[in-house]
Amino acid sequence: MTFGQKLKKLRTEANITQKGLADELHVTFQTISKWESDINEPDFSTLKAIAKVFQRPIEYFFNEEEQPAEVNKEVRGEPEVVVVVPAKAKTGTCRDCGVELFENDMTHTIERISSSGVKEMVTICDNCFNKHEEEIDRRVKEVNESMKPVTRTRKVGTGPFRKIVDRNDSKPLIWSIAIGIAVLVITLIICIVNYSSVGIGWTIGAPLLAGYGVMATIYCIFTVSFVSDVFMGVAGWSIKFPGLIFTFDLDGIMWLIGMKILFGILGIILGIGVFLLALGLSMFLSVFSFIPLLIYNKTHY
Repeated sequence: MTFGQKLKKLRTEANITQKGLADELHVTFQTISKWESDINEPDFSTLKAIAKVFQRPIEYFFNEEEQPAEVNKEVRGEPEVVVVVPAKAKTGTCRDCGVELFENDMTHTIERISSSGVKEMVTICDNCFNKHEEEIDRRVKEVNESMKPVTRTRKVGTGPFRKIVDRNDSKPLIWSIAIGIAVLVITLIICIVNYSSVGIGWTIGAPLLAGYGVMATIYCIFTVSFVSDVFMGVAGWSIKFPGLIFTFDLDGIMWLIGMKILFGILGIILGIGVFLLALGLSMFLSVFSFIPLLIYNKTHY
């Protein structure tokens, strides 16, 4: 027998895994695998450690003939005591890793579906069984994770009318108050200048309404609310102009250019109209929604 064959035989008889032996010798389990495959051999100091682990004389690994299982017990100069240990009977091999199984080894019998679709009972070692159980636990976790409800984040607009997602953000409120006060002051000045024609009622009421309306509109548009959704939805309306058919001559090209300019002007006018419609609708809704929305945001976020 080669050194690798003897090492593997001793390890399997002692029911020690390659990793367990590697931990005893302070090497990697790949090194143990190379020794058992006769790719590499350990140095003399490591060989002494191996002999101590399996309680065999070092000469056991150098003899070509297999020797009976012996125990080499050396205790501070005491004479060698040789005890014959009966070899364990082999019961089979692990279906997964192919390691030899002996009597009294920890084995497990599990049900498995073969490649032909037939259910069969197979025997595996304890190490492979633990891996099998870990794989089952991992798949169960994946199934449980896939069945959890998915939390979908609300789509937030981009550009100059980007909504503030954090409802606790004070920027929309600060800007809305500042612009609302500015509109109130400007409206008040205009009403005072035209006091003779507007009267006391409009001089007092118009600035308050204008300032409050602008403040409410800015806050509701620039924070997360249904008003911002209405504004973005209406402002996003567009009209698709029909295609143009023209002759490929000077008059046709001039006509095409003229129609493109006309469509461009109409597009700008319609765009401004749609924007004003969205702004007016948002202002109307904001007048009634500003205070409830402000209270809700400050108490729930």
